[in-house]
Amino acid sequence: MRSSRHSAARLRNGGLVSIGLGLMIGVGLATLAGCSSDGGDPTGPGAGDPPAALLALHSVGQTMRGYEVREEISPSGAAIDLGGLFDGDAMAVGGDVTDLTAVVTESVFGGDRALVVDVPSRSSVAVTFPDETVNPSKPFVVESRGSAFVGGRASNSVYELSITAPETPPAVFARDVGEFIEKVVVTNDRVFAIDSNIDDVGFTFEPLGNSRVVVYDMEGTHVRDIELQDGFQATNAVLAGGRIVVLNAGTLSPTFVPEGNGNLSIIDPATLQVSGPFPLGGNGVSLEDGADGHVYVAVTTDFVDLFTLRFDPAAPGFVNGPTNPIATRDATGEAIPCWVTTAIADGRLVCATFRSAEAGDLFLLGADGSFLDVVEGGFGTTDLEIVAP
Repeated sequence: MRSSRHSAARLRNGGLVSIGLGLMIGVGLATLAGCSSDGGDPTGPGAGDPPAALLALHSVGQTMRGYEVREEISPSGAAIDLGGLFDGDAMAVGGDVTDLTAVVTESVFGGDRALVVDVPSRSSVAVTFPDETVNPSKPFVVESRGSAFVGGRASNSVYELSITAPETPPAVFARDVGEFIEKVVVTNDRVFAIDSNIDDVGFTFEPLGNSRVVVYDMEGTHVRDIELQDGFQATNAVLAGGRIVVLNAGTLSPTFVPEGNGNLSIIDPATLQVSGPFPLGGNGVSLEDGADGHVYVAVTTDFVDLFTLRFDPAAPGFVNGPTNPIATRDATGEAIPCWVTTAIADGRLVCATFRSAEAGDLFLLGADGSFLDVVEGGFGTTDLEIVAP
């Protein structure tokens, strides 16, 4: 269980509150942004185009729900109940809108397990890890292998569980992996474990040094450790543009004030070369890969305001950086504090606000952040995932 030193700031009723992982009963939302066939026209879909598909995981509400994006955003089907003990904070998806599987992990209250959810049938299978204390991290689905890879933050291990036969007990892929694994990414016949490198043994939850990436081949043989320069408190990573983008969220002062040292690190999975760091101008809150090829980062400097940055992993570099964040606006022109943002293929944005006392909102925005539509979301939204059409 993390202390408040490694807590996540959450948006609530227009303000941010700090909630430690041990107090977080809900889990993040995953919104699946499918691809439009309009050739990338940022003005919206063409006539006859299929809708983009979104799947949202609402944390405090302990549900996930599908959404569709045409010229507006709307719910698609009822919410899927993940159970009253659900306490995860992320999910990964495999398949398409007709045969979609979601993997979500839950730790403290859920009992160190994962749920493999058949989204069309609204059914799930609970998967228990082989070790007593795991505290599973954000999952990563590998469809070609029919698996989900998950890091165990308490056990310092990487596990592989089957999404095609979830009743099969997860296998231990590697042990003694780093100090506090936050995400596993699989690409180029290698497994990349993102290690925040914080002290969870002495329960100080302070950085033991720079965050790092521990690399294995697909057989579980250790390849290399990659240290991330000036990278502290790595909390997430995505695969985008053929590269791994790591969010180093940054550190907090002893009074829990953001120290503004968050950044992005970029890893070429073929050469294992690192680019960056790319400073965020604050502390990182969330990281999502859009279907438009860009990566979207939520940043805060004071746990009051949130700013949305757009990053091009191919360059690599910011399109909208700390000095010119995306101007996300609601129908009245007021700034929207987007807890998590992604983009569908035509460049339009989907932005989720985080509230725990009432349902948050899902905004559909233009690529420049201008208001297009809004729909009520769920309680506590923290993650967005993209679904294939």
